Amino acid sequence: MSSLNPTRANLLETFGLDLELVRGDGCRLYDADGREFLDFLAQYGALPFGHNPPEVWEALNGQGAQMAPVMVQPLRALEAERLADRLADITPHDLSVVSLANSGAEAVEAAIKLARARTGRDTILSTRNGFHGKTMGALSATGKPMYQNDFGGPARGFEYIAFGALEALETKLAADADSIAAFIVEPIQGEGGVVCPSDEAYLDGVIALCRKYGVLSIVDEIQTGLGRTGKLFACEDCAEAPDMLLLGKALGGGLMPISAVVVRPEVWDDRFGFLHSSTFANNNLACAAANATLDLLLKDDRALIKDIELKGRYFENCLESLKKRYPGVLADVRGRGFMRGIEFRKPYERGDSASMAFCGLNGGFIGLLSSYLLNVEGVLTAPVFNDANVMRLQPPLVAGWADIDKCVKALNIVCDLLDRGDYRALMLHLVTPERREILAASAPLLPQQGPARNVPEAEPGRFCFLIHYTQEEDILRSDPSFARFTSEERATWLEWVKRVGPGFAWPVAGGTSRAGTKAEGMIMSVPLLPTDMMGKGRKNARNMIQTAADMAAGFGASRLGLGAFTSIVTNGGAAVAGRGVPVTSGNTLTTVSGVTALERVARRVGIDPASAHVVVIGATGAIGRLASLMLARRADRLTLVGNANNRQAHHFLDRVADEVVFTLSKESPPLRAGGLSSSVRDLLPPQGTAMEKGVAKAFAQACAENGRAVPIAATTDLEGALETADLVLVATSADVAVLDPTKLRPGTIVCDVARPANVEYADLSDKGVLVFDGGLVKPPFSVNLGPFQNLPDDLCWGCLGETMLLALEGETNDYSLGRDLDLSDADRISEMARRHGFEPAEPQWYGEYLEEADYERVAIAAMQRQTPDNSQMVYASLKAAE
Repeated sequence: MSSLNPTRANLLETFGLDLELVRGDGCRLYDADGREFLDFLAQYGALPFGHNPPEVWEALNGQGAQMAPVMVQPLRALEAERLADRLADITPHDLSVVSLANSGAEAVEAAIKLARARTGRDTILSTRNGFHGKTMGALSATGKPMYQNDFGGPARGFEYIAFGALEALETKLAADADSIAAFIVEPIQGEGGVVCPSDEAYLDGVIALCRKYGVLSIVDEIQTGLGRTGKLFACEDCAEAPDMLLLGKALGGGLMPISAVVVRPEVWDDRFGFLHSSTFANNNLACAAANATLDLLLKDDRALIKDIELKGRYFENCLESLKKRYPGVLADVRGRGFMRGIEFRKPYERGDSASMAFCGLNGGFIGLLSSYLLNVEGVLTAPVFNDANVMRLQPPLVAGWADIDKCVKALNIVCDLLDRGDYRALMLHLVTPERREILAASAPLLPQQGPARNVPEAEPGRFCFLIHYTQEEDILRSDPSFARFTSEERATWLEWVKRVGPGFAWPVAGGTSRAGTKAEGMIMSVPLLPTDMMGKGRKNARNMIQTAADMAAGFGASRLGLGAFTSIVTNGGAAVAGRGVPVTSGNTLTTVSGVTALERVARRVGIDPASAHVVVIGATGAIGRLASLMLARRADRLTLVGNANNRQAHHFLDRVADEVVFTLSKESPPLRAGGLSSSVRDLLPPQGTAMEKGVAKAFAQACAENGRAVPIAATTDLEGALETADLVLVATSADVAVLDPTKLRPGTIVCDVARPANVEYADLSDKGVLVFDGGLVKPPFSVNLGPFQNLPDDLCWGCLGETMLLALEGETNDYSLGRDLDLSDADRISEMARRHGFEPAEPQWYGEYLEEADYERVAIAAMQRQTPDNSQMVYASLKAAE
């Protein structure tokens, strides 16, 4: 990767925009293989005559042939003087004093200085969503916080009003004119989305109001000026001239950087004339290019500009036809002349593609479409800076009718693909073998940035919830068209999407809880599978998750929840705490809902937990440990199962066993306490305030001394533990199934809390075994996750439920962090859930609700263990009693 701005280079490479262009001629670009590309971007309007216009080159070569001095400051620069005189001659009305600069942003800076010097006032008024450049003063006038926040902007003395709103302008001027130096505005908000004012007389109104209240008017035509809109200047038909007119981009003819501030004589200030200068301004070479540009624009009574007015209307009609043909794809077409923008509908509104929704919410959707247009259709376009859904179409002024037709044809293909939902076709050029080689040859660019500045205050009730792909099937479910990828293409896509990184994935409307508080938020995602997040990939996964946390803080979230493996690889969220947003792993409500559902199902089929053997698989993890503490209150026997492949498993299991026994010894006995709880209170001596290692072994010894079976065990022998199990809760961090339910004894109930699922799917209709997904909750409002939805709208996973619950509650502390979840927090979460209306979900397994026949089969099987001859009769009498 090039040393030139690696951040930008990485972005270009990721989106396949890293072409090696070796030749440019008019509206065409060519790569090293000779492939031709139609340029409908024109360097954001800076190439009025396309690439390498011979007339402008002739002017530059003429300067060289004459050995003309290029830079002679502070002496007279003759070519600069000629340019200034010509600009004074062609600009509207009495604009006639010129100051030259090197770029549009520098022209803005100069205008701000002149306005402040002339008026003695400091405030510069501009419009929200406008764009005036990226130097400090220019970005301060740019009404978009994203350009300001990280750079200490906006500087003092900048204020903003709505674009196109003359009433708002007059209200502001009437109130504060004595502190406002100038109002700066674009005739068309280019980077804001090619937004034209609804009132055609808007500029006239701006100039008149500024004159009325003694405020200077600055019209920024850096992008619209010099023919772009079908007129030499967008403001040329105004009844009066603005006090300053800014020009740039096209002024250098596509070969030299140059800009100009053209001023009314009465606005000029000698202090500015003495004190403002730039080393490279007024250089004769750039001015020669500008003079050649004016020659071409003014040639034959401005024939080129008149031609643009005609072609612009044709272009507009073609784009309007596209909009009518694809109303579900295009929201609007806007602009004038050869300054056009097409607004695509927000991709998440279609709800049929997770990847498109992600691209749209993170500003990459138009970039992806532009990548397709460039690589597949051979047409260069780009997004505007301030609107993630608008594509700019700004061809060179010399573009012909056939060029417009080619561009529109390519756009029609894109619209058709979007209309049919064929997102695979849009992505196919990014998953070729060649692109895979490029991805393999360069490591992903790790985030490298300092602390965030100006992080917004958290919005009450606003949450973010972080997810990831738990298995490859998730990709196909959330993007069905990707099913037509070959296995190699899918593998390349998985590598490609890692380069894109974390981001916002889906807006969640949320709703109002039973307690009357409201929550809404955003699903976020890290584009990783569980296998990408373990081992060597753990560090990269943590970096992505931490970046996501920073984004959530910038979004103003009052709570960030971690789903699936994003919790596991961050030590239950501990590794992302303290980044400006309260964090929860969601593990507490997940555990509470899983345990509650398991006990409810058990009672529904006639199994009393107080007389049941309960097995917790994955007992040393955060959820497994907390579930063990909760289930121990009512279980007759409890077996803790750990990972046989972990050499430290027995050490961790002994610790959980100690915690279970110690906790039972300190708690008041619950209603319907099981044999384990009763035995601990009967046999264990009073314990101190701190748990001592080995308390479970002391309890086991007390059981032996009193001739009782030990009601708690810890083992890594999964098969042995399940031989006599009645109730099983599965909560491992494995990314594959660890349990075959067909091998369980009849009458066993299994609650699978793990994600991805740890219990293998099987037909259990003749097994007398019941399995269901645990950790599901029913929130007090519908939750629509769009293409990520794998549950009914009235259900969600417990970790998402806890995230929303804490946002509704207004809890500001981190919650459910680490492995050692607090039993008292579980009780508190249970009370919160009751108050706000969150309930355990009706049991389902792999998307299918359990039916009465499922309960009946396991109930009969369980009864047959105790009363094999009349179990069906007993079950029938139980149902009658219900």
